[in-house]
Amino acid sequence: MKNLPVGQQDFENLKTDDCLYVDKTAYIHKMLTSGVRSYFLSRPRRFGKSLLLSTVKAIFEGKRELFKGLYIENKINWEPHPVIMLDMTLDVSSREKFEEDLVAQLLGIAANYDVQVPYRTPSAILREMIRLLVERTGKQVVVLVDEYDKPILDQIDDLDRANEMRKVLYTFYGALKSSSTYLKLLVVTGITKISQTSIFSGFNNLTDLSFHPEYTAICGYTQQELENDFAGFIQKSAQVNGTDEKETLAAIKHWYNGYSWDAANFVYNPYSVLLTFEYGRYNPFWYSTGTPSFLLKLLKMDDNLETVLQESIEVSETFTDGQALENLDPIALMFQAGYLTIKQFDRKGSSYQLQIPNEEVRKAISELVLADFSRENKTKLHALSKNIEEGFRTGDTAFAVENLDVLLSGTTYNTHAPNGNESHYQALFQLAMTLSGIDHRGESQHWEGRVDAILRFDKHIYIVEIKYAPDADGLPAALATGMKQINEKGYHKPYLNQGKTIHLLALAFTRGKIAFQEEIVN
Repeated sequence: MKNLPVGQQDFENLKTDDCLYVDKTAYIHKMLTSGVRSYFLSRPRRFGKSLLLSTVKAIFEGKRELFKGLYIENKINWEPHPVIMLDMTLDVSSREKFEEDLVAQLLGIAANYDVQVPYRTPSAILREMIRLLVERTGKQVVVLVDEYDKPILDQIDDLDRANEMRKVLYTFYGALKSSSTYLKLLVVTGITKISQTSIFSGFNNLTDLSFHPEYTAICGYTQQELENDFAGFIQKSAQVNGTDEKETLAAIKHWYNGYSWDAANFVYNPYSVLLTFEYGRYNPFWYSTGTPSFLLKLLKMDDNLETVLQESIEVSETFTDGQALENLDPIALMFQAGYLTIKQFDRKGSSYQLQIPNEEVRKAISELVLADFSRENKTKLHALSKNIEEGFRTGDTAFAVENLDVLLSGTTYNTHAPNGNESHYQALFQLAMTLSGIDHRGESQHWEGRVDAILRFDKHIYIVEIKYAPDADGLPAALATGMKQINEKGYHKPYLNQGKTIHLLALAFTRGKIAFQEEIVN
């Protein structure tokens, strides 16, 4: 087997190191032969954007030997062009430091081409370097911009600093617009389209590939690519985990599949797939590399957490358009960052249905939110979640709720103090169950309505109804209301005669306290 390309973002290094490459050059060939010269692609971080641009770079550097056996090998003329590839993951601790790093990167590229640029501002260097490269080689220049919006998004929780980054980028990307006649190809990648960064203000009408039906799998692995290209690693993973290949594929799909931009084609997170094969286990690898700070801020605002955890979120077909820095749409941004995905498309109604894509993201959101809200470290969170699972699995409801109370008591003291609604506590309960690895269905549909949660185990089933009380004195009444609702609606009846103990569980939340009432049906 070839080596796994873990951490490989450079195409030439990947090929030199004899690493496995999932062939995406058919998409690149389509881009190069479509008559379009400027593209934009939005995909989450660590989803293959950098490798894609590096592959384009190698093509225009004429390195045909690297593409032996790949789709594009015999389909282009391999004429070299000067290439400027910009990595915008720079130091944004200050405007001065960012500009300094950007200037250093530009001068480094100029030095590689032995071009002397007499200017010292980023936009002037870029504009002059493009002109000189055309003058020297007689060929148009290819410009590739990776993570164009990262300097802004890294400062999204500080609007003043984010605006400072935006002002620098507005001028810098304006140099590309004024140099358009010198460009052979422009490809820009990022997470979102932020208005007022000039790159989206009329520059040759950038063709957006993000939702283009012919490019949905340009990044990420399809089911066919996973099964064909990683067959040996799937067999090895099955052996390590003591499962067969069918079970292994199902587990990988549950954890890492589910990303879609058209509700028809779904792909796997490539970073996490590589690491699950590398380590032989299923973990939230992608989330562990670092969650954007803006995500936690967005989840804590208004009712965003409750919205994200819904079974389905309906949005218009144009929900990602026109993102303004001062008024970012949190749902659109969470979709573009990879924490939500498209599950259905209503062509007639011009709307999408969004959901959390997979188990990795559910675990990530659960740990992120509960760690922040409860102020507990990961070790304590893991111990509490393990106890919660053990208690419910063995039918020891008091033990489970005791640990749930410890886990969530901090959150009920410190979050949504004026909100006082059941949906917030339903969301927290859902996160706790996900973190505990419990098979649950939030707000499960029933012919008499919707039950808040159903917890399923080999010997026990819990029918859970959650209520809110404004203070501790109101807990008994809230519990009575919850239990009455379970019984009157008959939420438990579909689960009778299954040979399992059925627990009717009413939970009542107030600030800093959880109470429960239980009835057992054998």
